[in-house]
Amino acid sequence: MPLNTRMPDHATATASDAAETAAAAAPPKSASEPAPQPTAVAGAPAPLGAAGDTLVLDFLIIVLGFGLCRAWIVFCLGAPLVLPAAMPTHWVYLACGAVCAAVVALLCRKGGTAVAPVRRTLFRVTPFALLASGLLIPLAIYLNNNLLMVCGFATGGLGAGPLQVLWGDRFSHHSVQFAAFASPAAAVVTAVAVALAGSQTSFMGFVAVPLLSFALLAFHAGRTGHSMGELFGRAVGRAQEPAPRDGAEAVPCADANEVAGQPAPESRRTARNVPLGLGKLMFSIMTFSLLCRMFDTLNTGTDPLAFLGGSPVFSLVVVGIAFFAIVAKVRDRFNATFIYRLSLPIMVAGYVAIALLFDSHAAISLLIINVGYEFFDILTWVLFVDAARRRNENALYIFGLGVAFMFCGMALGNVASHIVDALVISGEVHATVVAMAAILCLVVVAFLVLPEGTVAQLSESLREGRRENADAANAEHQRRDAEGETSDADQPGRIERHCAAVARDFGLTPRESEVIVLLAYGRTLAIIARDLHIAQGTARTHIENIYRKLDVHKQQELIDLVENHEGV
Repeated sequence: MPLNTRMPDHATATASDAAETAAAAAPPKSASEPAPQPTAVAGAPAPLGAAGDTLVLDFLIIVLGFGLCRAWIVFCLGAPLVLPAAMPTHWVYLACGAVCAAVVALLCRKGGTAVAPVRRTLFRVTPFALLASGLLIPLAIYLNNNLLMVCGFATGGLGAGPLQVLWGDRFSHHSVQFAAFASPAAAVVTAVAVALAGSQTSFMGFVAVPLLSFALLAFHAGRTGHSMGELFGRAVGRAQEPAPRDGAEAVPCADANEVAGQPAPESRRTARNVPLGLGKLMFSIMTFSLLCRMFDTLNTGTDPLAFLGGSPVFSLVVVGIAFFAIVAKVRDRFNATFIYRLSLPIMVAGYVAIALLFDSHAAISLLIINVGYEFFDILTWVLFVDAARRRNENALYIFGLGVAFMFCGMALGNVASHIVDALVISGEVHATVVAMAAILCLVVVAFLVLPEGTVAQLSESLREGRRENADAANAEHQRRDAEGETSDADQPGRIERHCAAVARDFGLTPRESEVIVLLAYGRTLAIIARDLHIAQGTARTHIENIYRKLDVHKQQELIDLVENHEGV
């Protein structure tokens, strides 16, 4: 079967600190005078390979947790192989997961204050659904009871949809480059977990694997500013936030802002509809999922890669390693269209092989299809992260829609596979006809629904927009300087206001909100540690977290982002 189923401190500097830092780092008045380049902050994160221990730990948590999440989904979808009588009800698991993810997206559609309560509800309900499914499915297999299996599928789907959405929310706390590394690595973890489980998944596999994945999810949430009390206890309001020092007004992080009932950033309040490009991407992942699972129940003969765990496991390992190697080679020059160009021809080649060689090499044909699909599946996860971060969309909404469309496509494909299997066995339809129809669907998607230009726009539009905004801002400053006008940059407190807006929109903690002000003034690591009376190691950790959340790699990039941020 295809494995696609697969902080407490004040937030801004005090008035005296702001005056001191502004005087020391005042911008040049003349366009002819070059602006001083800030000294690079020691320990500031560059690409992933040079990141500190904090980023490495986050990477390991997400790779292991998300990989186990996908492995558990494969375990559940493989249960009918042990209890064949339950095969016709296979789609219940996927349908319930799709409905639950769609409900999450619907509730979070408007963003703002709706997001935090939905997140808390998911964290409270999901583990019970995982536990119920982990008990019911093994019990149904042991008792050979179809009704119990359907109940296990239903509760499993209610847990699988939210679990993937929550993991998407965790991905969105990191850069797109981070997701491009973590997603294929998680695919390898999924393959290893499935291969170690074998064909007879144990009771511990159905129970321990999803709960361990959820535990890692909660642990990572705690590392990124969500306390256990916030996620599992009562709603946390402003009264429970730490009091700011020296009477400075605190700037809450994004989630605390939502809980406190304050208005969401404008970019989030107005983004109520799915952008056209994202809608096309979601329709495409649904179509590809349907086509990939359409041949699930066909008799493909002996799997030539059974000794390696089966063709699906092999395809996950190959694609995961290849995708990771590509991203490691190009780093921040990662091009989504290249992966898209790679995935489509591979899938088409697989369906051509089915049309020509189904009777003799059906297993190899399906392996090729799985390889092409896995490239696209990993790519869509990265693009969802890009949409959630670069466009300031709330992640629960984006990933809720993405998981809903993916599960819907898989459910439709599962139903279609039973119909196709019956028609092929009866001789009414030949597998060649089905393969050619699938190729036609892929061509339509590639040229009409999701052309390369749309994929490039999904992954590059905001980066281009930032460059254009920076160029426009520089041109405006030069014009004002040439005309002798007073620039907004000269107004007292402007940098602090922009830093406060960045902290709000990107979910910085109060201490990170304090550090970013000093970074925006060009302060070095040593000066930041001295001014805030903290150790340099602590200051370095705050800087790394800020760079990761803002998806920047140099202090000048951070200054440009703060200067041109439009959320004030």
